[in-house]
Order: sequence, then structure tokens, then C-alpha cells
Amino acid sequence: MSTVLGVIVIARNGDRRAFYQDPKTYAPSLTDSTALGVSDLHVLGEQLRSEYLTPGSASFISEISGGVADTQQIKVRAKAGGEGTVVFDSAIALLQGLFPPNSKNKITLANGEVVSAPLGGYQYVPMETVEPGNDRSMESWTDCPAFQKHVAAFYDSDAFKAKAKDAAPFFKDIKDYVFGRPATLENIWNIYDFMNTQLTYNQTYAYRLPPGLIDQARALADFHQDGVFSDAEANGVGNVAGRTLLHTILSSLERIAFNDDPLKLTIVQTSYQPFISFFHQTEIADKNPELKAIPNFGAALAIELRRGGPPDLRDFLRFKFKNGTADPQDWRLIHPFGHDADIPLTEFIYRAEGSAITSNKQWAKVCGVSPGFSISTTAAKVNQAAGTTTVQVAVGSMLFFALFVIATLLVRMRKARAKKYIRLPEDDVDTIEVHPEPRMEKARLV
Repeated sequence: MSTVLGVIVIARNGDRRAFYQDPKTYAPSLTDSTALGVSDLHVLGEQLRSEYLTPGSASFISEISGGVADTQQIKVRAKAGGEGTVVFDSAIALLQGLFPPNSKNKITLANGEVVSAPLGGYQYVPMETVEPGNDRSMESWTDCPAFQKHVAAFYDSDAFKAKAKDAAPFFKDIKDYVFGRPATLENIWNIYDFMNTQLTYNQTYAYRLPPGLIDQARALADFHQDGVFSDAEANGVGNVAGRTLLHTILSSLERIAFNDDPLKLTIVQTSYQPFISFFHQTEIADKNPELKAIPNFGAALAIELRRGGPPDLRDFLRFKFKNGTADPQDWRLIHPFGHDADIPLTEFIYRAEGSAITSNKQWAKVCGVSPGFSISTTAAKVNQAAGTTTVQVAVGSMLFFALFVIATLLVRMRKARAKKYIRLPEDDVDTIEVHPEPRMEKARLV
């Protein structure tokens, strides 16, 4: 019987509003979480608690504090990329399910007073947010010229052109349901995401959409995203999303395996892209072709570090995948690098570390960015845009204020001049009212 020393959980965010990505650069747009999405991740947290933090479970993590969280045993990283706070919101919801309020979460003060955490013992688990302007490990595919070339090459491939030709009738059928969005295979991610979001949250749309169209859109989106976020070689740029994730996985495994390190559980809350790349990098997709697809909201990959019982006391890795909280297969075993059972830790590290991207500098080299590129380029662009807008607004406000002051002074000067004259009866003249014709002025951008 093996013992679970620790676990790494890679979790996809929960449902949210429509999310647009540029089909060529994959530059993201802001979106918002929904009650459905965070509820789903709360359920995932409860499921992880049942699997790994509940004594008596076959996968219970040895020596972990499952009641009141020991923050030295837990590491949480959450993507804080271009989509906004949706991944962060999902991480919060997951942690609420994983470590629910506990009445034992209290402290006794020096004067003997006992103080409990609010909300019945709410647990505040530290979390690291990872912004692409500072750290490329969780959104490595944006602002990456080499990745954009990879995407362009995929669009120009024979397989892509053949799929686009076969899908022509579908794109003709959906034009009335995408409201002006480009109905092309290049744009199928945005088409599917829009249709799926409307089908979930818009009752009128759900009543109108013919049966079968959403399934066709999903199949085409799976083909499209699998081609975009994968590569024939493990260290190819198409796998960049998984290659940067791999560094977090390997470093966490190293810490968990070291007896003097208290780390027991690493949670990486991310979006869907790294799943696709990681499954290709580790050859998991070769034996599980159904994973060459977009993982569902709330999907999770658990990597368990297990120590074998006597006489084989080596450390092994067991990979388990759950494609959403409602997956009928629950947690199912998947095996990397052609194995049919748990893989030795040393072998996995040996075979995987060669494709890992371990630093921002290495990421820049892989992406082929210019020598003068700064890792804060993305953040600088956002700040520059915000700064430009702020300056424009400020200048406009100053000009408006100056005009107001000048107009006020002119009115006062005219009143003062009028008081210097003696008004005679013959000075009165009929007042002529002039009604100027209205003119349309162009709106001025500031």
C-alpha cells in the first residue's frame, strides 16, 4: 500500500461571461465571473477535500492538517491575466470548499480572551497571483512572436484547410446565431464561446438555437484549440503553455519529496490552455485522444506523489483527471510517457525537465522577442494606455476650466463698462431676437 506524500492540483476556472481571444495573437479580453462558475469551483474544492484531506480516504495526504489549514503545507498560485479576475475568483471559491469555516480557527489572547475568525471560523489561505507583466509562467502564449507564427502555420496547414472546407455548411447555418461575428474556422473559439455562453445564460437564445449546432461548434473548437496549443515536439513553441506550467510542477515535486520541507499541497488555478499542451508534452493525449480538446469548466488534474511500501520504497507519480465536477467517470487514471501504471518520480523528471521553461529570460528566448524586450511590456502597454487617457482627460478639463474663467471675466467687464454710462430714453431700441440654425458638431475625442 503506497502513501500519498503530497499532491499538485491543476484546476481550470469556473464558468464566466463570454471571453474573446484574438484568433491570431490570442490577446485576451476582460470577462466576468458568474454565480454558476464560482459555485462549480466551490464544489470542486469540496471534492478535493473528500479525496485528499479526509482521513480514511485511499488518497489522504499523509500528515496534512485537514481541519484548520496549516499555511506552511499549502501553496496556491492563481493566474491573473488578461481575462481579469475570473481565475482568481475561482481560486477563492475552490479554497472555500477545500477549507470550509472551522470553529477551531480561533486564538487565545494574553488576557485569556478567545477570539474566533469571522463567519464561523472562515479560513484565509494565502494565494499568489501571477500577472504576465511580471511572471510569464501562467500566460506564456500572449505577446510571443514565435507562438503567433505557430498559429499562422497551423491555419495554413492542409489539415486545417480540409477541416474548414468540410465545415463550410456549418458556418453557413450559424450566421443567424452569431450576430455578425466572422463565421470562419479561424474564429471558431470565439464563435463557440459566444454560443455556449448564450445557451447557458440567455433563455431566448436557448429556445431559438437549433439542436446539434452547439455540438458541432464544440467539436470544431476542440480541433482548433488542440492544434493551436500543441506541437509535434515536446519542446515546441506550440506547447509553451504547458512548458511554463511544468516548471511549477517540477519545483513543487522537489519540495514535497524533500522530507524537511513542510509543503504537502500545491494548487494551480489556471485557464484551459495549459491542459492541452501538458497532455501533449507528456504523451498522455496519445493514449487518450479524447483529451485533445478543451477541458470543461472546473476540470482538474491531480498529480499524486506516492511512496511505495516495502520492499520498493521508491517515489512514484500517479496522474488523475476529472473533466469537470459533473464528470460521470469521476477521477480517472491517466499515464504519461507510455506507461500503464504509476511512473517513477525520477523517470518523470528526467523525461519532462528538458522541455520546461524555468525563467522569464528563457521564455523570451523561446518566443523570439527583441533583445530590448522587457517582461513588463504587457503591463507597460496597459499603463501607457491608461496614462494617455488620464492625460487627455486632464488636459481637456484644464482647457474647459480656462474657458470658463475667461468667459466669467468677460461678463464682469461688460457689466462694469455698462455702469459707467448714463442711459437716456432714446438709447432704448427694440430687441431683435436671433435664432441661429442648429449645427451638428463632431464629437471630440479626449
